[in-house]
Amino acid sequence: MDALQSGVVELLRSRRGGDSGNKDDGATLALVIEGGGMRGMLSATMAAVLADQGLVDAVDLVVGTSAGAANATAVAAGTIDAFSESYASVFASPEYIGAGRMLRRKSMVDTRGITARSAELFEWSLALREGAPRLAAVATDVVTAKAVPLTDFSDATDLADSVIASSQLPLAGGLPVTVRGRRWLDGGLVEPVPVAAAAALGATHAIVLATRPFGTAPAYGRADRVIERYLRRVNAELGDLYHSRPDRYRATVAQMRDGSYAGVRTLTFAPDVADPIPGRTETDVDLLRAARQAAADTATRMLTEAMS
Repeated sequence: MDALQSGVVELLRSRRGGDSGNKDDGATLALVIEGGGMRGMLSATMAAVLADQGLVDAVDLVVGTSAGAANATAVAAGTIDAFSESYASVFASPEYIGAGRMLRRKSMVDTRGITARSAELFEWSLALREGAPRLAAVATDVVTAKAVPLTDFSDATDLADSVIASSQLPLAGGLPVTVRGRRWLDGGLVEPVPVAAAAALGATHAIVLATRPFGTAPAYGRADRVIERYLRRVNAELGDLYHSRPDRYRATVAQMRDGSYAGVRTLTFAPDVADPIPGRTETDVDLLRAARQAAADTATRMLTEAMS
């Protein structure tokens, strides 16, 4: 294991072995969570494995992008295991996702409806309780084309609105949303795996949960060309960032896997290349459940190897 990755493991060991509520070791440990629509089930499941092993208690900060922001909220609320299962049992439904919604003149993905239902079912208000880790949802500012971590939520409504901002897919989710007086789109346009955002919030170490196998990257096909053209009309810089997304993703995750990114020591978990990987708008319940089981098995194996 790389010495930088070992630094994260040693921090986890020291905090798990002692009083995790007394984090006076000078480090700030973040849990950083990638989303990707229904692919977020994978990072939610990995987070649930960490929670089951008592490692979430060692975390100071939870940062997520897109569906990863919803997962981060469930982590902070203490309901991540049930939330990871809900991708298949609740949200893989034409009520929330699917081309049929467009026939009814609705967005293909009901970001607002999914968020409201999640907040209700999985007690997201608990993420704001005293003693919960600091929480951030990373969204893309439409005007500046920058990824911004939305944090320090005033109440449950502000939290839910920030998760919506982080998750608002261009075109498939509808128009940009206005939160805190600014217009936002999905944070994954700029920073799908938000270690840099965690660094901006003071993280020194990070457990990173990626939702693509190591060495892979987002595809770029016909639908992506349509999205890029749309983004260029919104802000030309967003179009450039979207076009370069596959190469940027591959390069940044490789650095995270090597143990350091944006000045943060990283320990990165990802699905195995042989695991089933859901699509962004996946609704095949059998595939989702198989993916959840595979993600749990892979995360458990990787964690055992890292901590041994």
